[in-house]
Amino acid sequence: MAFSAVASRMRISKSVQHGTAAKLGGASLRASTRRMPASISASRRANRLMVLGSGGVTVTEEMDSNSRMHLKVTISKERAMSAYTEVMKQLSKDVRVPGFRPGAKVNPTLLAQSYGVKNVKAAVLEDLLNKTMPEAMAGVAARALDESDRIETDISTLFDVFTGPAGEPTQDIEYTIGVDVAPEIKWTGSYKDISVEIQATDNEGTIQAAADKEFTSKLKDLGTLRVVADRPVQEGDVAVIDLKACRVESDGSDGEEIPGVNNKNFRFDTSEGDGFLPGLVQGVSGISTGETKVFELNFPEDWVNESLRGQVARFSATVKETFFRDLPKVEDALAPKLVEGATTIEEVRSKLLAAAAEKAKAAQDQNLHHAITDQVADMVEVALPDSLVQEQGRQNYTVRMLELLGAGQITKDVLNTMMTEEMVGNYIDKNRADVERMVRLTLAVGDIQKRESLVVTEEALKAECANSRAEFERQGQQYDEERLVEQARELLE
Repeated sequence: MAFSAVASRMRISKSVQHGTAAKLGGASLRASTRRMPASISASRRANRLMVLGSGGVTVTEEMDSNSRMHLKVTISKERAMSAYTEVMKQLSKDVRVPGFRPGAKVNPTLLAQSYGVKNVKAAVLEDLLNKTMPEAMAGVAARALDESDRIETDISTLFDVFTGPAGEPTQDIEYTIGVDVAPEIKWTGSYKDISVEIQATDNEGTIQAAADKEFTSKLKDLGTLRVVADRPVQEGDVAVIDLKACRVESDGSDGEEIPGVNNKNFRFDTSEGDGFLPGLVQGVSGISTGETKVFELNFPEDWVNESLRGQVARFSATVKETFFRDLPKVEDALAPKLVEGATTIEEVRSKLLAAAAEKAKAAQDQNLHHAITDQVADMVEVALPDSLVQEQGRQNYTVRMLELLGAGQITKDVLNTMMTEEMVGNYIDKNRADVERMVRLTLAVGDIQKRESLVVTEEALKAECANSRAEFERQGQQYDEERLVEQARELLE
């Protein structure tokens, strides 16, 4: 067995965790990164040492200031030697040694030389880690956060204790496991006394504007695209273009291509310019069919792809075809095509206005919800484990990317280029304050639920799961059913 085989198993695998849970009477080592274990409000044992031990294994627990527990595991020389004896016993059955029958008793030194002393060390070390890691984690299993455990010791140093001539251990083995645990929540005030004020946004003017925009959008859907033959592109047209872009270097030369921008036969609806990079509609306007235009645009500082924020890009657009919309005449006969059940244009506008008002009220309620949750998040003091911050940041980034995909602002190809570890990490670093606020809120809400004995009904959970499945299917995205249910419950809670 090579050293790499041992090194590749230095995380506590899910199978090991589950096996330990069964052996310990069902106390699972897996804890949700969003729904905290019951011990969340238990007293913190910051910088307190606790020594546990049995069966030749001693574990010293030490908590640091970020809800990170360090488990110093000491395996006695006797326990290590016992594992060595068992491994050598098995090797004597499996390894053929010249001059000896299979299964015959072989001198350990000769057996180790035949199998390889380094491989013997690796086999013994793997056996010891597989058995002692779950034992070490048993004391923190109920509080451990999912997938936050890591061996902090350099594994290569553990081979230094196997100094016997046949690869046997000659001293105790020590290594350290780091694991995030459920943090303590401290309230700085009473969540029952929260009072907030928000500015009203659902005024008649904004509601009417939203209804008019929706009417225009529905009318466009019923229009017919007709070829433009005698003029260049103008705002409102639909142009089929070949588009590419590159960064502009400091000396004005072309830099590297911008991933996700290059598109052939891109259907560019100039009437929906607010969904594209600012200035792109103006850049394409004025180009006649068959012509190419080169122009420069600045990516805004709030652009979704953070690596492009503030960057100057050089675009090249070639118009291949141009269409204008021939809209139908606005008359009562068109009403049922615009809104189901409507018989007149007046009724269409009335229904759209009512829908816009309802949407505005929902937005207002959402603003109220955010105002309340912001206060809740500000009322708790908690040392956040990094694993929770990383998990929340990944979820936020994924949701944001899917929103952009659903809004048509990015394509699936662009989405794939943006779902890299580096870009996710950059997002978390630059939005850490918001991500940490959401984690604090999640912990606070979980604590309130426990204090108030609140539960999510099965009907509400099923409805939220159905909505989530429909959204994934609409986006053409695959999903994990178990994780979907977990996230639906987290959202409702």
